[in-house]
Amino acid sequence: MSTPDHEGPGSEGSTEPRLPDFSAGSAGMGGQGSDASRAPGESTFGAESGAALNAQMHDGDEGSNSRKVVIGVVIGGIALIAALGLFVSQVAMRSIEQEPLAGHDSTVGVNTKGDPNKKEEQPTPAAPNEPPPEIFTEAPTSQCLMSTKPTVSRDQRGSRIKGGGLQFTTPKGWDAPWYQNENVPYLYDTGAYAKQVESFWYSVVTVGRVQWQEDIEGAYPGTEQMAVTMFQCYATHFNVVEQFGKNPTVTNYKSESLTVDGYPAWIVQATYGFDENSQSMPLETTDASIVTAIVVETPKGPSALVSDVAADHPDHVKGLEEAIASLEVTE
Repeated sequence: MSTPDHEGPGSEGSTEPRLPDFSAGSAGMGGQGSDASRAPGESTFGAESGAALNAQMHDGDEGSNSRKVVIGVVIGGIALIAALGLFVSQVAMRSIEQEPLAGHDSTVGVNTKGDPNKKEEQPTPAAPNEPPPEIFTEAPTSQCLMSTKPTVSRDQRGSRIKGGGLQFTTPKGWDAPWYQNENVPYLYDTGAYAKQVESFWYSVVTVGRVQWQEDIEGAYPGTEQMAVTMFQCYATHFNVVEQFGKNPTVTNYKSESLTVDGYPAWIVQATYGFDENSQSMPLETTDASIVTAIVVETPKGPSALVSDVAADHPDHVKGLEEAIASLEVTE
């Protein structure tokens, strides 16, 4: 509080001390007037104490607000982390449910017949009423050249039929040696065996060495394309096309890699249902044939098995399966 003012010598008036005037201080509560604006002798208690109190309250509010902001940020961060964790877990669970991992023994995407580390694209069976892949229906893209090599005379009797670098065991019940081997495109040094279906029609399995004439058709196309080429040429060869007709139905088709006696190979196979509009001599016991081409990379160059077998004669189909299962490399 302020001290009382004293009058100078010779002045008139009471000598009793005067009480301080708080009216100005009261009016100044909450404000900070300058010292120059105060009248002499005016108390500053109210103004100074009010300013100090306001400053203290302002500092307290700022500290409280800062703490609230910090707490809000922390709580928001925790909520965000929890939300992200829940989202990631839900996505992972949906991914596992929709795309289950292949089991230990799964063959999904794995070529089990050839190199297990090599994944081959196989033709996907056509949906009902849709045509099969073109490789089974299109005309050959090669010239289907006959071999220029001399025909090798072989004794076709016995338990083994040899041609090129391959041989197969004579199927049970097959009893017809076959000598028209020079009619198969791209093959020479051939051996074949057959079983009669009816009349002039026979089921035949042939093996021989492949001759690809690079001076005419360019570089050798490789095992897969060679198998496709031989399949197409055989399925459209004059020996069978008259019976198959121009628009045969195609079912049970496949084109895939395999190994024969440890050597890389490729098989192309399909069943041809004879065209009802075919002008050839009608057959009574069959109207479909299984056409097969297998090309094997034997040590002295590619060799192949080609055949067509009556699809609706179970003993003929079994003979084809036996011939393929017994296929061996001989060099």
